[in-house]
Amino acid sequence: MSVAHATRQDIEIYVDSAYEPFSYGDEKGEAKGVYIDILRTAFSRMEGYDVTLTPIPWKRGQRIMEQGEGIGLAPVFFHGHDWPYLYPYSLSFYTETILAICDQEVLKQPRPDWPNDYVGLRISNVAGFDGWGGQAFRQLVDEGKIQYETANGAAQNVMMLLKGRVDCIMMEENAFKFLTKQIYASETYDRRTDVTYEVGAVVGTDPVYIGFSKTARESGEWPFLLDFMQAFDSQIYQMIKSGEIRKIFDNYTL
Repeated sequence: MSVAHATRQDIEIYVDSAYEPFSYGDEKGEAKGVYIDILRTAFSRMEGYDVTLTPIPWKRGQRIMEQGEGIGLAPVFFHGHDWPYLYPYSLSFYTETILAICDQEVLKQPRPDWPNDYVGLRISNVAGFDGWGGQAFRQLVDEGKIQYETANGAAQNVMMLLKGRVDCIMMEENAFKFLTKQIYASETYDRRTDVTYEVGAVVGTDPVYIGFSKTARESGEWPFLLDFMQAFDSQIYQMIKSGEIRKIFDNYTL
């Protein structure tokens, strides 16, 4: 009998607190979002585990993983090449499409080639999501050819564009649709000063995972981790094969 099934294990997985509609914390501090629904469904079917999902700011989650103070963080993109402390990863449970969304005036000049067509522009991204732009983009930023800014959460990133503070933002397509709809639905929001935006180039696609802290794993404090990962991957695989993950997205108001 495996360690995981010998006794119930309490597991805490940290999740992004400001990435609507995928993963966020509500006014009571409870984890909400499409990814949260997917994770909770999988966890509910795993015998021997009681899993808590704790929403925290993304940068703090990174630090916890690096220092080995927690075992897992979601949703993450693959960072095996630049975050040596975060490995291994779960089976992917969704693939995001990242777009460059810009002030319409900026796109009067066609810009289909990411990132070369975006040289000279001011571009914002969600803090901590540095992998979105790609290596070539990072090189242009380092050379000072693109002005790079970050926002504290997806909603603030959208506002950077709507209020004309940047030329473009990088944003997942469904998250952008959800957030603009939510912002415009607010009775106190004034759209009269908003810029007109347009979708530019596809920045890239990124599968999302639970990433596990290599630091924590090597400490030996979680001897049941491999069993936990196998059980989670098995549930996610079945949810993908059955179309259940797609149904969760379809039933969510994006």
